[in-house]
Amino acid sequence: MSGADLAGPVADGAIEDLRAAQEAVDRDLLRILLKLNTEDGEDSLVRRQGQTAVAVYRQISDRLAQAGEDAISVAGERALAAVEAVLGAPPSTLSLDVRAELDQIVSRQAADVVKVFAGAEREIRAAVARGVTSGGSLGDIVADVSIKMRSTYAQAQAAVDAAIMAVGRRAVMAEAAIVEDEGIPLVYVYVGPRDGKNRPFCAQWVGKAVTDPARMDNGQGLDVESFCGGYNCRHSWAPTFIAAALSEGYSIYDTSTTPARDITDDLRRQQEG
Repeated sequence: MSGADLAGPVADGAIEDLRAAQEAVDRDLLRILLKLNTEDGEDSLVRRQGQTAVAVYRQISDRLAQAGEDAISVAGERALAAVEAVLGAPPSTLSLDVRAELDQIVSRQAADVVKVFAGAEREIRAAVARGVTSGGSLGDIVADVSIKMRSTYAQAQAAVDAAIMAVGRRAVMAEAAIVEDEGIPLVYVYVGPRDGKNRPFCAQWVGKAVTDPARMDNGQGLDVESFCGGYNCRHSWAPTFIAAALSEGYSIYDTSTTPARDITDDLRRQQEG
Protein backbone atom coordinates (compact mmCIF):
# COMPACT_ATOMS: atom_id res chain seq x y z
CA MET A 1 0.00 0.00 0.00
CA SER A 2 1.30 3.45 -0.91
CA GLY A 3 1.66 6.56 1.20
CA ALA A 4 -1.25 8.17 -0.65
CA ASP A 5 -3.55 5.25 0.22
CA LEU A 6 -2.72 5.52 3.91
CA ALA A 7 -2.54 9.29 4.21
CA GLY A 8 -5.61 9.96 2.06
CA PRO A 9 -8.23 9.36 4.78
CA VAL A 10 -6.28 11.62 7.13
CA ALA A 11 -6.25 14.37 4.49
CA ASP A 12 -10.00 13.91 4.03
CA GLY A 13 -10.41 14.41 7.77
CA ALA A 14 -8.38 17.62 7.60
CA ILE A 15 -10.64 18.97 4.88
CA GLU A 16 -13.67 18.27 7.08
CA ASP A 17 -11.93 20.13 9.92
CA LEU A 18 -11.39 23.10 7.66
CA ARG A 19 -14.96 23.08 6.40
CA ALA A 20 -16.20 23.27 9.99
CA ALA A 21 -13.71 26.08 10.65
CA GLN A 22 -14.94 27.96 7.59
CA GLU A 23 -18.51 27.80 8.84
CA ALA A 24 -17.40 29.28 12.16
CA VAL A 25 -15.46 32.05 10.41
CA ASP A 26 -18.41 32.83 8.14
CA ARG A 27 -20.65 33.22 11.18
CA ASP A 28 -18.14 35.43 12.97
CA LEU A 29 -17.57 37.66 9.96
CA LEU A 30 -21.31 38.07 9.51
CA ARG A 31 -21.63 39.21 13.13
CA ILE A 32 -18.79 41.67 12.59
CA LEU A 33 -20.25 43.02 9.36
CA LEU A 34 -23.67 43.51 10.94
CA LYS A 35 -22.11 46.33 12.94
CA LEU A 36 -22.09 48.25 9.66
CA ASN A 37 -25.83 47.92 9.34
CA THR A 38 -27.67 51.19 8.93
CA GLU A 39 -29.76 52.49 11.80
CA ASP A 40 -33.44 53.18 11.43
CA GLY A 41 -34.12 55.82 8.85
CA GLU A 42 -30.71 55.69 7.18
CA ASP A 43 -30.57 54.75 3.54
CA SER A 44 -26.88 53.94 3.05
CA LEU A 45 -23.71 52.76 4.77
CA VAL A 46 -21.96 56.08 4.25
CA ARG A 47 -23.25 57.48 7.53
CA ARG A 48 -21.67 54.59 9.44
CA GLN A 49 -18.12 55.45 8.47
CA GLY A 50 -15.53 56.44 11.04
CA GLN A 51 -15.11 54.53 14.27
CA THR A 52 -17.51 51.73 13.36
CA ALA A 53 -15.76 50.97 10.06
CA VAL A 54 -12.31 51.11 11.66
CA ALA A 55 -13.41 48.70 14.36
CA VAL A 56 -14.83 46.36 11.75
CA TYR A 57 -11.58 46.39 9.76
CA ARG A 58 -9.58 45.53 12.86
CA GLN A 59 -11.92 42.70 13.87
CA ILE A 60 -11.86 41.25 10.37
CA SER A 61 -8.06 41.29 10.39
CA ASP A 62 -7.90 39.61 13.78
CA ARG A 63 -10.44 36.93 12.88
CA LEU A 64 -8.74 36.03 9.60
CA ALA A 65 -5.33 35.90 11.28
CA GLN A 66 -6.79 33.44 13.79
CA ALA A 67 -8.38 31.45 10.96
CA GLY A 68 -4.98 31.12 9.29
CA GLU A 69 -3.39 29.92 12.53
CA ASP A 70 -6.19 27.38 12.96
CA ALA A 71 -5.64 26.05 9.43
CA ILE A 72 -1.92 25.67 10.12
CA SER A 73 -2.70 23.85 13.36
CA VAL A 74 -4.96 21.44 11.46
CA ALA A 75 -2.15 20.81 8.97
CA GLY A 76 0.36 20.06 11.71
CA GLU A 77 -1.88 17.78 13.74
CA ARG A 78 -3.16 15.86 10.76
CA ALA A 79 0.32 15.53 9.28
CA LEU A 80 1.44 13.76 12.45
CA ALA A 81 -1.57 11.49 12.17
CA ALA A 82 -0.74 10.75 8.53
CA VAL A 83 2.81 9.75 9.38
CA GLU A 84 1.56 7.45 12.13
CA ALA A 85 -0.99 5.92 9.74
CA VAL A 86 1.80 5.16 7.28
CA LEU A 87 4.32 3.87 9.80
CA GLY A 88 2.00 2.18 12.23
CA ALA A 89 4.11 3.94 14.85
CA PRO A 90 4.63 7.50 16.16
CA PRO A 91 6.74 9.89 14.05
CA SER A 92 9.28 9.88 16.89
CA THR A 93 10.47 6.50 15.59
CA LEU A 94 11.89 8.20 12.50
CA SER A 95 15.40 9.61 12.39
CA LEU A 96 15.98 13.23 13.30
CA ASP A 97 16.91 14.01 9.70
CA VAL A 98 13.65 12.61 8.33
CA ARG A 99 11.60 14.38 11.00
CA ALA A 100 13.31 17.62 10.03
CA GLU A 101 12.33 17.01 6.40
CA LEU A 102 8.72 16.39 7.42
CA ASP A 103 8.71 19.60 9.46
CA GLN A 104 10.05 21.47 6.46
CA ILE A 105 7.26 20.14 4.25
CA VAL A 106 4.59 21.28 6.71
CA SER A 107 6.32 24.64 7.23
CA ARG A 108 6.37 25.30 3.49
CA GLN A 109 2.64 24.67 3.24
CA ALA A 110 2.01 26.71 6.39
CA ALA A 111 3.72 29.65 4.72
CA ASP A 112 1.32 29.26 1.80
CA VAL A 113 -1.62 29.28 4.21
CA VAL A 114 -0.37 32.52 5.77
CA LYS A 115 -0.21 34.12 2.32
CA VAL A 116 -3.70 32.92 1.46
CA PHE A 117 -5.31 34.44 4.55
CA ALA A 118 -3.28 37.64 4.31
CA GLY A 119 -4.52 38.09 0.76
CA ALA A 120 -8.09 37.41 1.85
CA GLU A 121 -7.81 39.97 4.63
CA ARG A 122 -6.68 42.67 2.19
CA GLU A 123 -9.42 41.89 -0.30
CA ILE A 124 -12.17 41.71 2.30
CA ARG A 125 -11.11 44.99 3.90
CA ALA A 126 -11.16 46.55 0.42
CA ALA A 127 -14.65 45.18 -0.26
CA VAL A 128 -15.94 46.60 3.01
CA ALA A 129 -14.28 49.96 2.31
CA ARG A 130 -15.86 50.13 -1.13
CA GLY A 131 -19.28 49.41 0.32
CA VAL A 132 -18.93 51.95 3.10
CA THR A 133 -17.61 54.79 0.96
CA SER A 134 -19.99 54.20 -1.94
CA GLY A 135 -23.08 53.72 0.16
CA GLY A 136 -23.54 50.16 -1.06
CA SER A 137 -25.86 47.71 0.65
CA LEU A 138 -24.79 45.51 3.53
CA GLY A 139 -26.16 42.52 1.62
CA ASP A 140 -23.73 43.16 -1.23
CA ILE A 141 -20.79 43.38 1.19
CA VAL A 142 -21.78 40.14 2.91
CA ALA A 143 -22.09 38.39 -0.47
CA ASP A 144 -18.65 39.62 -1.58
CA VAL A 145 -17.09 38.43 1.67
CA SER A 146 -18.79 35.05 1.43
CA ILE A 147 -17.45 34.47 -2.09
CA LYS A 148 -13.94 35.44 -1.02
CA MET A 149 -14.04 33.13 2.00
CA ARG A 150 -15.04 30.15 -0.15
CA SER A 151 -12.09 30.84 -2.42
CA THR A 152 -9.77 31.35 0.55
CA TYR A 153 -10.64 28.06 2.18
CA ALA A 154 -10.36 26.22 -1.11
CA GLN A 155 -6.77 27.45 -1.36
CA ALA A 156 -6.08 26.67 2.30
CA GLN A 157 -7.47 23.16 1.86
CA ALA A 158 -5.20 22.60 -1.13
CA ALA A 159 -2.15 23.62 0.91
CA VAL A 160 -3.11 21.48 3.91
CA ASP A 161 -3.94 18.50 1.70
CA ALA A 162 -0.58 18.84 -0.07
CA ALA A 163 1.24 18.86 3.27
CA ILE A 164 -0.50 15.78 4.60
CA MET A 165 -0.10 13.75 1.43
CA ALA A 166 3.54 14.81 1.10
CA VAL A 167 4.52 13.77 4.62
CA GLY A 168 2.72 10.47 4.10
CA ARG A 169 4.72 9.79 0.95
CA ARG A 170 7.96 10.92 2.60
CA ALA A 171 7.40 8.58 5.54
CA VAL A 172 6.98 5.66 3.15
CA MET A 173 10.20 6.59 1.38
CA ALA A 174 12.03 6.80 4.73
CA GLU A 175 10.97 3.26 5.61
CA ALA A 176 12.00 2.06 2.15
CA ALA A 177 15.43 3.64 2.63
CA ILE A 178 15.92 1.53 5.77
CA VAL A 179 15.22 -1.63 3.73
CA GLU A 180 17.67 -0.57 1.03
CA ASP A 181 20.31 0.26 3.64
CA GLU A 182 20.07 -3.37 4.71
CA GLY A 183 21.14 -4.39 1.21
CA ILE A 184 17.73 -5.23 -0.22
CA PRO A 185 17.25 -3.27 -3.49
CA LEU A 186 13.84 -1.86 -4.24
CA VAL A 187 12.16 -0.13 -7.15
CA TYR A 188 9.35 2.41 -6.85
CA VAL A 189 6.10 1.92 -8.74
CA TYR A 190 4.20 5.08 -9.61
CA VAL A 191 0.64 4.24 -8.63
CA GLY A 192 -2.64 6.12 -8.99
CA PRO A 193 -5.26 7.01 -11.59
CA ARG A 194 -4.56 7.18 -15.30
CA ASP A 195 -6.99 9.65 -16.85
CA GLY A 196 -7.37 12.99 -18.58
CA LYS A 197 -6.51 14.88 -15.39
CA ASN A 198 -2.94 13.54 -15.32
CA ARG A 199 -0.14 16.08 -15.57
CA PRO A 200 2.44 15.25 -18.26
CA PHE A 201 4.80 13.90 -15.60
CA CYS A 202 2.11 11.64 -14.16
CA ALA A 203 0.90 10.50 -17.58
CA GLN A 204 4.48 9.50 -18.42
CA TRP A 205 5.19 7.53 -15.25
CA VAL A 206 1.95 6.10 -13.88
CA GLY A 207 2.05 2.31 -14.03
CA LYS A 208 5.85 2.21 -14.33
CA ALA A 209 8.64 1.60 -11.82
CA VAL A 210 11.84 3.60 -11.30
CA THR A 211 15.05 3.06 -9.40
CA ASP A 212 15.28 6.45 -7.68
CA PRO A 213 12.42 9.00 -7.62
CA ALA A 214 14.66 11.60 -5.96
CA ARG A 215 16.54 12.04 -9.26
CA MET A 216 13.39 12.93 -11.19
CA ASP A 217 12.01 16.36 -12.08
CA ASN A 218 8.27 17.04 -12.14
CA GLY A 219 8.73 20.54 -13.55
CA GLN A 220 6.94 22.02 -10.53
CA GLY A 221 9.95 22.90 -8.40
CA LEU A 222 8.83 20.35 -5.79
CA ASP A 223 10.66 17.19 -4.81
CA VAL A 224 9.21 14.16 -6.54
CA GLU A 225 9.55 11.81 -3.56
CA SER A 226 7.15 13.87 -1.46
CA PHE A 227 4.93 15.68 -3.99
CA CYS A 228 5.02 13.28 -6.98
CA GLY A 229 3.62 15.34 -9.89
CA GLY A 230 3.05 18.49 -7.79
CA TYR A 231 0.36 20.02 -5.58
CA ASN A 232 -2.87 18.03 -5.36
CA CYS A 233 -1.25 15.07 -7.08
CA ARG A 234 -3.31 11.90 -6.75
CA HIS A 235 -0.35 9.56 -7.22
CA SER A 236 2.22 8.02 -4.93
CA TRP A 237 5.28 5.78 -4.85
CA ALA A 238 4.94 2.15 -3.86
CA PRO A 239 8.30 0.63 -2.82
CA THR A 240 8.43 -2.85 -4.37
CA PHE A 241 10.90 -5.72 -4.47
CA ILE A 242 12.43 -6.07 -7.93
CA ALA A 243 11.21 -9.65 -8.39
CA ALA A 244 7.66 -8.61 -7.47
CA ALA A 245 7.73 -5.66 -9.87
CA LEU A 246 8.88 -7.91 -12.70
CA SER A 247 6.33 -10.60 -11.95
CA GLU A 248 3.57 -7.99 -11.95
CA GLY A 249 4.65 -6.80 -15.38
CA TYR A 250 5.97 -3.32 -14.58
CA SER A 251 8.54 -1.71 -16.83
CA ILE A 252 11.47 -0.54 -14.71
CA TYR A 253 13.55 2.54 -15.50
CA ASP A 254 16.97 3.59 -14.27
CA THR A 255 16.54 7.26 -13.31
CA SER A 256 20.24 7.86 -12.67
CA THR A 257 20.59 8.63 -16.38
CA THR A 258 19.01 11.35 -18.51
CA PRO A 259 16.79 10.35 -20.13
CA ALA A 260 15.79 7.46 -17.88
CA ARG A 261 16.73 4.09 -19.33
CA ASP A 262 14.46 1.04 -19.52
CA ILE A 263 16.33 -1.72 -17.66
CA THR A 264 13.45 -4.22 -17.41
CA ASP A 265 15.08 -6.85 -19.62
CA ASP A 266 18.45 -6.45 -17.87
CA LEU A 267 16.87 -7.02 -14.49
CA ARG A 268 14.83 -9.95 -15.75
CA ARG A 269 18.01 -11.63 -17.03
CA GLN A 270 19.67 -11.02 -13.68
CA GLN A 271 16.75 -12.59 -11.88
CA GLU A 272 16.78 -15.61 -14.17
CA GLY A 273 20.55 -16.00 -13.86
